[in-house]
Amino acid sequence: MPNILSEVRLAVRSLARSRGFALAAIACLALGIGATTAIFSVVNAVLLRPLAYKNPDGLARIYTEFPRFPNGGLRRFWTSGPEFLELRRDLKSWQSIDAWRLGGVNLSGSNEPLRVVAGFVSGGLMETLGVSPRMGRVLTPSDDAPGANPAVVLSAGLWNRAFGSDPNILRREVWLDGRKANVIGVMPEGFQYPPGETEPAEMWSALQLDPARPGNRGGHSFNLLGRLKAGTTLEQARQEAAQYVRATGEKERANPNQHMLDPEGHPLVMFGLQQEVTGSVKPALLAMFAAVGFVLLIACGNVANLLLARAESRQKEIAVRRAMGASTTGLVRQFIVEGLLLSMGGAVAGLGLAFGCLKLIVSAAGASLPRASEIGLDPTVLAFTMGISVFTGIFFGFAPLVQSLPRPLAETLKAAGGRTTATREAHFLRRLMITSEIALALVLLIGAGLMMSAFWKLQTVRSGIQPGNVMTMRVALPRELYREPADILGFWAKLEQRARTLPGVYSASVVNGLPPIRPVNANDTQIEGFVQKQGGPIQNIDYWNGVGVNYFSTMGIQLVEGRLFNESDGASSQPVLIINETLARIYYPGQSPIGKRMRPGFDDPWRTIVGVVSDVKNAGLDKPAGTELYFPMPQTQGNFRSAYLVTRTQGDPAQMVPALRAVIRELDPSLPVSGVMAMTEVMAKAQARPRFLTLLIALFSAVALGLAALGIYSVMAYSVAQRTNEFGIRMAMGALQGDVLRLVLRQGLILGGAGVGIGAAGALILNRLLRGSLYGVGAFDPIPFVGMSLLLLAVTALACLSPALRATRVDPMIALRYE
Repeated sequence: MPNILSEVRLAVRSLARSRGFALAAIACLALGIGATTAIFSVVNAVLLRPLAYKNPDGLARIYTEFPRFPNGGLRRFWTSGPEFLELRRDLKSWQSIDAWRLGGVNLSGSNEPLRVVAGFVSGGLMETLGVSPRMGRVLTPSDDAPGANPAVVLSAGLWNRAFGSDPNILRREVWLDGRKANVIGVMPEGFQYPPGETEPAEMWSALQLDPARPGNRGGHSFNLLGRLKAGTTLEQARQEAAQYVRATGEKERANPNQHMLDPEGHPLVMFGLQQEVTGSVKPALLAMFAAVGFVLLIACGNVANLLLARAESRQKEIAVRRAMGASTTGLVRQFIVEGLLLSMGGAVAGLGLAFGCLKLIVSAAGASLPRASEIGLDPTVLAFTMGISVFTGIFFGFAPLVQSLPRPLAETLKAAGGRTTATREAHFLRRLMITSEIALALVLLIGAGLMMSAFWKLQTVRSGIQPGNVMTMRVALPRELYREPADILGFWAKLEQRARTLPGVYSASVVNGLPPIRPVNANDTQIEGFVQKQGGPIQNIDYWNGVGVNYFSTMGIQLVEGRLFNESDGASSQPVLIINETLARIYYPGQSPIGKRMRPGFDDPWRTIVGVVSDVKNAGLDKPAGTELYFPMPQTQGNFRSAYLVTRTQGDPAQMVPALRAVIRELDPSLPVSGVMAMTEVMAKAQARPRFLTLLIALFSAVALGLAALGIYSVMAYSVAQRTNEFGIRMAMGALQGDVLRLVLRQGLILGGAGVGIGAAGALILNRLLRGSLYGVGAFDPIPFVGMSLLLLAVTALACLSPALRATRVDPMIALRYE
């Protein structure tokens, strides 16, 4: 122990004599370790850490699919009530199978009415998760019995926000959509189910699905969660499910159009819950982790270069110590201690940098990153940072000995007696590291360029609407208060009319589904005269939308053919529809659809198509528009209880919010208003994840570029210092300052060119990997490749310029006198 302390003191004194070197090394390591630690924190929280449920590896999502539907089919789709009950009864691999669905509810009984996201779950689901409540109890099968008194479990956040953390909350009465319920429990801080939702549930109530009336087989609206029996694997459960689906498929062929499970037309698929929560972001996060790994390598390369330069200046010290009897082991131990001190200093500074980065990452990610609330510097992250630090410290500790130990002692002492010069091997190693740094930086820069190109192309996608000066807000009518269709339709009509007459409002309308991202409906719709063809479309429409008379003008949706809805399209008028261009192209190719008829659900009255409008994105800006039909709201028979009010204003739409809220309050003061956002915010929210990932990779690429520039500068500055006499002699023999300038710049640009060539080859591989995951990225996108290569060469030239100018100022007389 005394020897170790002595070596630590000696290492501290040695580094203190070279403060500039120590600070530069610690700064480089802090950037590399800080960036790596920050992203590892994200990867650890989102991908590696098990979900906070009991035995989470035994939990899996169960889906149905419709592979034959248009646009690649319906994948990972919901199940119907009858399907859920049958699967729970018949599949033997599962300890439990439970259902849930998410929905918005109007919550009353707190300080003011609120619109919250609720999870309606079957009675065993919360017990299956195995998470104990903070107070009270969770929902049980008895709460799920049809006709049982409604019970509610609150999240800790809602308990605090709506009820002020009332300790007497249990058994308190609240109203959900006008229906009385009792609060029976509060979940602990951080609990979420389902996990990974952009709008997570804040309360849970029983589903109360009646086995006697489970709904029709075509009404797919339930998500399923299963817990495997002990000793049963997910693959075994899949095999059992495949056999079960084959058996039910025989029934489907005997009784077609019954929505029975079928291996080809309507199969079952199952995936681990954690995989489902994180699968959509896993490739991006792993790519980001690789990117910061590049940053760490570049930082380590810089520090290694600094250590090599310092080692050359310490050759005499090392030789003298060896001549006085110092053992190789002792020297190795001493220099490893120095390396560890540097790496630990970098780790401490890096942790501070990582802490700040994590705050920015969580803030910027928002709801686009699942499990973002769990991100932090936990013991696993600290152990990871410690491991990086120890590894880099030991690695750096050997650098001063790389050149000295292989050389004979006498040769080292003789060389150390005069001017210290670097060996040919040291020059080669230094240039190799710089070339590698440039190559790694270029791969990162081109990756960032590809992501920025994809994000830019996403901005130019035609959404089908004009979002400027449009305000949106959501209103839902509770069933207990609005029972009759006339009450529902009357409210929407009054809301439209009063909003439209406000000063500063051009037009206003209600709409059931708001673009550009909303759940697919996939509703069966009978099309008059339709003939089913092998491999062709089926009678199913992606989106149904109930809209007000002024919806198309308010949102800026263009009429392509026919007419728009007008005031004459009332409840007692001929039922009409408007369809989008995609629907017209698929079902009425080469003909006008105007006057043709469709029947929603195969049992509603026939409706006549009176207009065709331009496509509007509904599944995301990067996805096809899908088929869509529009109903005039007065003809929806009160089926749409929840709708968005959209208003186009003369100026800033945010200024109209108080007046619009007042209109809703005058119509019904018990109704909460939610989702208040300008349409431009809605569009930006739809692109939150690609924007976040693009900003992150751009930030790390900028750090990598700065570190590479620092590395190039340090190598060229050291090279100029080593060649001072050479430059003086050249100038004394007639070389001009421009000749020396070109000589140094050429040396730097050769290194830069080699790095760019190697990096471009690596970036081609990266381009191939990203082609399927980035919007609009083809086999080769020349702009990021050429642009980023030129940027890196320009930075290389700038980094070489200062050392090159220094070389031109060498006094030939001083150089000759020294020689």
